[in-house]
Amino acid sequence: MKLKDIAYQRLNNQSVAGQTSTDATEVVRHLVAVQAQDYLGSLWAVGLRIKNATEPDIENALNNRQIVRTWPMRGTLHFVAAEDARWMLPLLTPRVIVRTATIYKQAGLDNKIFLKAKKIIVKALEQRKVLTRTELYDVLEDARIDTADQRGLHILGYLAQEGLICFGGRKGKQQTFVLLDEWLPKSHSLTREESLYQLAKRYFASHGPATRNDFAWWSGLGPGDVNSALAMIKTEVTVFALEKREFWTIGDQQPIKSERGIYLLPAYDEYTVAYKDRSAILDPAHVQKARNGIFGPVVIVNSQIAGTWSRTITNDKVSIQIKSFIKLQSVQAGRLQKKVKEYCRFIGKSLANLSINH
Repeated sequence: MKLKDIAYQRLNNQSVAGQTSTDATEVVRHLVAVQAQDYLGSLWAVGLRIKNATEPDIENALNNRQIVRTWPMRGTLHFVAAEDARWMLPLLTPRVIVRTATIYKQAGLDNKIFLKAKKIIVKALEQRKVLTRTELYDVLEDARIDTADQRGLHILGYLAQEGLICFGGRKGKQQTFVLLDEWLPKSHSLTREESLYQLAKRYFASHGPATRNDFAWWSGLGPGDVNSALAMIKTEVTVFALEKREFWTIGDQQPIKSERGIYLLPAYDEYTVAYKDRSAILDPAHVQKARNGIFGPVVIVNSQIAGTWSRTITNDKVSIQIKSFIKLQSVQAGRLQKKVKEYCRFIGKSLANLSINH
């Protein structure tokens, strides 16, 4: 087995290749968490894993409270299945809050301010149910809590990590916030041990093959919890060594190569971001061009990051600009054009122009 074989397996395990999932909730539940600070990009991250999906399909799952957008891990926004939010937050966010304490202090935020903000926001959302970020900032400012210089966002993120609030549906183009207990249905609670087991097993089933360092980075767990989680799933995984690293995975171990092998991924897609070591999918020669293969939308060719892409929307049309790191063969260029058309259909726009530069 080679590193590229690991990349092919990840494409299949993550449902990028094959598109085995049938709806948004199934995709998010399978992946455990889908990074979602780029909202529109994260809709595509879910949609590209479903055959013939459209942007409204993903937003319907959010509006119907089947998936939720919040800060469950690493201090970063993610989509998670509704039933997973209540056990993921207490498992993963305490370390983030402790680690962010210095930032809070530098911003002039302390427990007294957080407690005051909590009372004010709870009261406002109990009365009005759904508020945009701007409306919440206004509520805080009226109570003489300064929201400037990211203070407002820090407050909202902190309260979300505490399990108090989460995002609701969009109000026009504006994101809204709601009380988590009012927005999400009640779900079965898990013990800490059960939570660790679920997190580890589902990560390696959906993201494997991966290393323990990949899991530790992705989850944000401390060394003790990582050791405990891995010990719980030891009998359920296949472990193998490659290039002086130990890879863990659950499921079929035969390398599966995608017959088409070309995909347009959004920024922060799980295929690129969910690993501490990304050498399996990124040639060192392309690191700078790919912005480390994480921060921008990328083109995948035969499991490898082979280019970047961007879009420009004007009214009901979209122009796609692609910068390829490799010389595409004519058949590859044709398949790339097909993927561009799939993306246009997903966002409900006609293609005005496609440019591919090398």
